[in-house]
Amino acid sequence: MNFKKHILTIVIVASAISSIKSQNWSKSFTAGGYDSNNKFLGGSEVLQLVDHKNMLFASVGYWEDENNIWYGGSNSNIGWGQINRLDNPSDIWQQDLFMGASHLRPEILKQIIFTKDQFGNLLASADTVLIAAGYSPNYITSIVTVTSFVRNDLNGTWGESEIVQGGLPAGENYSIRDIEMHIDQQTGLEYVFATVGTQGIYKGKYNPLSPGKIDWISTAEFGPLSIRPLGIEVANGALHFSSGTKLYRRIDGVTPSYVIEHDFSDLGAAINSAVGGIRGLTSINNPNGNDEAFLLMWCPNGQSKGIIYRLEPDGAGGFNRIYETKLSLLIESYLPGASAGYVLGAYNEFYKFIDLISNDTIHLIGFEVNISGGAYPTWNSYYKGGLFAKRESNGQYSIEEINGTISANDTALVANRCYVASPFQGEAAVYFGGFDPNSNSSTNMAWVYKKEYQVNAIYDFTMHKNNFVIYPNPARDQLFIESKNQEDYEFHIINFLDQIVAAGKINGQSETVDISALPPNVYIFRINNKAVNFLKIN
Repeated sequence: MNFKKHILTIVIVASAISSIKSQNWSKSFTAGGYDSNNKFLGGSEVLQLVDHKNMLFASVGYWEDENNIWYGGSNSNIGWGQINRLDNPSDIWQQDLFMGASHLRPEILKQIIFTKDQFGNLLASADTVLIAAGYSPNYITSIVTVTSFVRNDLNGTWGESEIVQGGLPAGENYSIRDIEMHIDQQTGLEYVFATVGTQGIYKGKYNPLSPGKIDWISTAEFGPLSIRPLGIEVANGALHFSSGTKLYRRIDGVTPSYVIEHDFSDLGAAINSAVGGIRGLTSINNPNGNDEAFLLMWCPNGQSKGIIYRLEPDGAGGFNRIYETKLSLLIESYLPGASAGYVLGAYNEFYKFIDLISNDTIHLIGFEVNISGGAYPTWNSYYKGGLFAKRESNGQYSIEEINGTISANDTALVANRCYVASPFQGEAAVYFGGFDPNSNSSTNMAWVYKKEYQVNAIYDFTMHKNNFVIYPNPARDQLFIESKNQEDYEFHIINFLDQIVAAGKINGQSETVDISALPPNVYIFRINNKAVNFLKIN
C-alpha cells in the first residue's frame, strides 16, 4: 500500500477533552537556607536548569554574593559554586556538588549523550551524563585551572577532568559558556567541545574508565580569540560557534579548520567583550527550507536593544540575515511610559518546548532591561521583575513576567536566565531561574519559580470528521487508533520537551501504540500539523 500524507482537522465533540484550567506561579527555591544535610544553599544567581534522569538540577553562582570571602564573607567553606538537585516538586533542594574553593560559578551545566568511545567505537549503550564546568584562579600560584565535572548517577558523586591551565588574569579569558557534542563527519570520531573564554575551542573524548568520563586535549583546536564565545551549536551536520560579531563553522577532518560563515560587523557597533555580540546561538527548523537555521540575539555593547535575528542558509556557504524583533520595543509596549535603554538577554540558548495550551512549539528567551520613566519598580536601574519573551512558531513574540506583575516591596528578580520543562511525573510545569548582579552586591538573590499548568481530568475523545477514534484517554499501557478510511496516516506522540517519544502509521484501519514505557504525564498526539493532548497514567 502506498503511504500518503494527509492533513487532518481534529474536531473534538462536546465533553471530549478538558482544557487547561489555569496557570499558577509558585516559588521553588529561595537562596539563603539549608538542605536536609545542613549544607548551605545561597547564591546570587541560578545560571542553568537541567532535566536529568527524572531529577531537576540547578547551577548556582556566588558572583557579588557576600557569603563568598572575595566579597566580604568570613567562612571559606561556603560561598562557592554549587549544583543543587530537586528530586520531587514537594521536596526541598539538596546540594549535589560543591565545586570547591575559588570556583565562583558553575558556568555551564548540561546533559550530553556519548555514543562512541575514545577510539570511535560505538558504545553498547549510549551514556547520558550531566556535565558542569568552571574555572578556578589561584592567586598564590597565579595559575587558572578550567575543570569539567561529570556526575556518576549510580552513587551521586562527581568526577573531575582538567580541561586546561593557564596564567592570570581569569574572568573572560577562561569563561566556559557552552559545551556541545559533535561527530566529525570525516573521521567518524565523537568529541565534546567546550568554549573556554579567549583561550579558544577545546575538545575531549569519552573515556569510560576515567572518573571524569572525558579526556580533554589541553591544546586549543582553534584560538586564541579576541572575544569569548557565548554559544556553540551543531546545525546541518556542522559545528558552529559565535565570537563577537562572527559566526564560525568547523571544517571536519583529520586536520580540522574553521571558517567565518557570517559577520555582523556591518552593523558598525563596537563590541564590549563582557556583553559579547552574538548571544544565545540556537538551531531551529528553517521556515523557508529543509535545512536548519539559527536564532540569536545581537547585544554588542551598553547600547544593546536585544535585537533578535534569524540566519537562514543561503546555499552558498553563508547565511541570509532576517530581522525578527527588537525586545526593547516589546518591553516599552509591556511597560507603557518606560524607556528601555539597555537590553541584555539570551544568557543560554533559546529554550524550546511545546505549549500545553496552544500545542505550538515555543522558544523562551530571558533578559534584563535597564529602564527609565514610568515609575516602575527598579533595582539599580534595572526593571525589578523577571521578564521573558516567548517566540511562537510563526515568528511572533510576546512578553511575560515571572510570578505576575512585581510590586515595589517584592524581592528583585531582574533577569530570567534559564528555564526547563518539569522532569517530574504528572507535573505539567516549566521551571524558571535567574537574577543577574550586574556588579552590585547581591547576597542570596538566586531564585527558581515554576509556572504550573493545572490540568482537569481528560476524558475520552471520539470521532472527528475524518472518522478516527483515539482511546482511551487517560491511557495506561496502550493507545488505540482506529479509522474508517483506507489510507495510511503518519502520527507522532510528543512530550513536553518537544521530543518525539513514539511514532508510526495507521495502516488502513487501526493501530495499537505501546506507551507502557512512557512516564505518567500529559503528551501530545499529532497527525501532521494538528494535535491534541492526552494523559498517560499509571
